[in-house]
Amino acid sequence: MMDSSVTIYKKAGYVSYGTSDADKITVRNSLTSIKTNRAKDTQVTESTIIMEYEKLPLAAFKGGNTGIIDNYAHIEVYFDDLIQYSGVIKKYNYNEGDKTITLTCHDMFYRLLNATNEDIVYGATTAVNVIADLVGRAGLNFYQAGGDNYSISNLKIAEGTVYADVIQNFLETMHAAIRCSKSGTIILEDQYPDYIEGGGDRNHFDWVYKDNSNNSSDDAGRDASLMKNILKVTCDVKNGDKTQTVFDKFEDPSMTEYLNGEKWYDIIDNPLANTQQKRKAVAGWQFLEYWRKSTPLTILPCKGNKNIDLGHVVKLLRDNTDPGYYLVVGIDTELTADGYQDTLQLEGMRDKNTIYLIPKFLASGVMKEAS
Repeated sequence: MMDSSVTIYKKAGYVSYGTSDADKITVRNSLTSIKTNRAKDTQVTESTIIMEYEKLPLAAFKGGNTGIIDNYAHIEVYFDDLIQYSGVIKKYNYNEGDKTITLTCHDMFYRLLNATNEDIVYGATTAVNVIADLVGRAGLNFYQAGGDNYSISNLKIAEGTVYADVIQNFLETMHAAIRCSKSGTIILEDQYPDYIEGGGDRNHFDWVYKDNSNNSSDDAGRDASLMKNILKVTCDVKNGDKTQTVFDKFEDPSMTEYLNGEKWYDIIDNPLANTQQKRKAVAGWQFLEYWRKSTPLTILPCKGNKNIDLGHVVKLLRDNTDPGYYLVVGIDTELTADGYQDTLQLEGMRDKNTIYLIPKFLASGVMKEAS
């Protein structure tokens, strides 16, 4: 049987926490349930932990700064010896009838939703260096696993700008994505794994799931309601000592065909897309997001897997069809006395390199003259 544990650390400052035996508690036998909802399209991962408080040490509940269980206390969840979650307590409630305490926790990405408290100015550097610095300023660890880096001559981030908003603008220009790992590290990675359509097992996959084996039921669908095949990408650029808003307009012809010739239009402003190459990258990034979200497949439920993670690729074997390859974009985990289950959200895969090259140039110009 798998061992599970929760360790809570006493608060000791923004980027630290108490690690001595007196400053932490590890709960094993008092756990009632652990539920974690992790999704690619949700910035912050929430975990809800219920445990019996009668068996916990009284030191955990002292008032003021002497107790351990409190809002913003650091928390880690382990299945066996493998970390599954790292975050902070954001809310806790006692149930006197059941003698339980419910902890609502957010993973460390929550810090990137904070805003800068001063102007930040960068000289000659790179996109990755700026992202790493912003993550560090938020008190988090950073690791680069992918993304197309590029040089920056200068950049000013105004006071009050949300860290995650700046980072998102970078992601769109560098074919990248960002997420918080189970251990709390912020990972910069490729927007999408390599995939060859029709390539079968030439493609990398991390797991094999079978109908009536790993999962008990599935529900597939396709949603084109959010797809936009015409994108105008805008950016404010300097022209001498003045600023003007320039644009490039792109079309995804394959999406136009899929939408039966209808033209669906959107405008995307990205303050970092100051060249046509970057504006095309933004269009390709967004077109891939539209395609990615158009083919969802949900598997409900399946046997818990402590090693599976967002961004993994699943080879799905189903009756009367060829094997399919799907990207893991959501994992709802529930551990109770009745067992350990996952609910996986999977999306059909696309060839990202083809989509990045697809944007067809339609027009360019100036939307707002220099002022």
